[in-house]
Amino acid sequence: MRWIAALLLAFAATAHGYDQRWPDFGVVAIERGSSGQASYFQGFESPCFGPPYQPGTGEIDWVRYYSEVNRVPSGTNGISSRNGLNHAQLLPPLPGAPGTNSGAYTRLGGYRLNFGAGFIVEQDVYIDLTDPRVTSGVNANYGWDAAAAVNNQVGAHRRDFIFHAANNVAGQVLIGSSNTTTFAPRGDLASGSHFVVASSGWYTLRWVFRDGGVGTLAVDTELRSSANALLWTRTLNDASDVIATQIGGNRYLWFIFADSNRLPLDNVRLNSPVREALYASTPAPGATLNAGFANIGDPATGTSLTLQSQGTLRLEVCSCAISGPAAADFSIATCPALVEPNNALTLILSCRPTAAGARTAMLTVVTNDSTRGTNFDYSLLCNGIDPNAPLAAVPTLDREALWLLLIALTMIGLRFISRR
Repeated sequence: MRWIAALLLAFAATAHGYDQRWPDFGVVAIERGSSGQASYFQGFESPCFGPPYQPGTGEIDWVRYYSEVNRVPSGTNGISSRNGLNHAQLLPPLPGAPGTNSGAYTRLGGYRLNFGAGFIVEQDVYIDLTDPRVTSGVNANYGWDAAAAVNNQVGAHRRDFIFHAANNVAGQVLIGSSNTTTFAPRGDLASGSHFVVASSGWYTLRWVFRDGGVGTLAVDTELRSSANALLWTRTLNDASDVIATQIGGNRYLWFIFADSNRLPLDNVRLNSPVREALYASTPAPGATLNAGFANIGDPATGTSLTLQSQGTLRLEVCSCAISGPAAADFSIATCPALVEPNNALTLILSCRPTAAGARTAMLTVVTNDSTRGTNFDYSLLCNGIDPNAPLAAVPTLDREALWLLLIALTMIGLRFISRR
């Protein structure tokens, strides 16, 4: 009978640990290399970021699941972004969500099967002690679970490593970690290893996936301050997680649930520091791009705009919008585009004037620059020529004026001869 009880307990643990409640149940990864060599960063700075971000095996960035991740500007609801000009908010479950296990998740650039030398996952979270759920005085009325998971070596889910957050009656938030979730705020965090968050601010959740020293997977769940000081850590290790035969690469980072009206997020990353995109151009923003002149309906000479990616994060050129009186006369090639750090991209501006005279418009380049702003404007100009327009009339002289001109020229000629 003992072996039957043990089998039932093992089955219950497995079912609780991974079942149809998981957003990617049954999804098997395509090999994308070693997690230790992979890099992913999402700072929510790009206007390119946004819906649909729906579930699907091909989406390697954020997936909405049954909640929403909205990009918002720094200062929204009184909260400054961790860095840059924008961050994200994880909102409550959308209508029709099957339950509380409905938070969005990211596949960190793609699932991987190869553990390599290990990997590190990080996520910045704003813990707001003024949240009405925290100040309610009800234990575990506020909370969320954030899980980083590892694959096995054929690309299926292996195990989750979960940060738990829940408030206490004193208006503080407790942080702990484990390998299982109850899909609700944990009311028992104070009874185990935990950290007490006593002030609102940005905190970093950090998962360090490494060899525990005996060939099995160990994961250090670390809570760090906004200044990267280590505040608390707990190491999770299961003897069955043998790296050589069982453990693959990274899977998702998933907010299993979030009992909060809005949970601010920033800077999710895999093996990466916080990165910034930085835009520059030749000529500089604000300049006039003169595409030359041409007969009506013919292409003008055209001109170019060279973009430089000067930051540590890939520059995303989301759009090149042309507006203004003669916007239809202009077009620009190679947009949208991606420009790797320390690289440049040349955009070609064309003009085909539809009327004579100066043709003007405005070009707005929209990027993920997190320092100088996202929109950069340039004035556009070209000139149209009407080939059928009559030539300007040549003025004519009447007879009296002509005689006066001839007399003047004769006198000038006589003076010239006499001087010789």
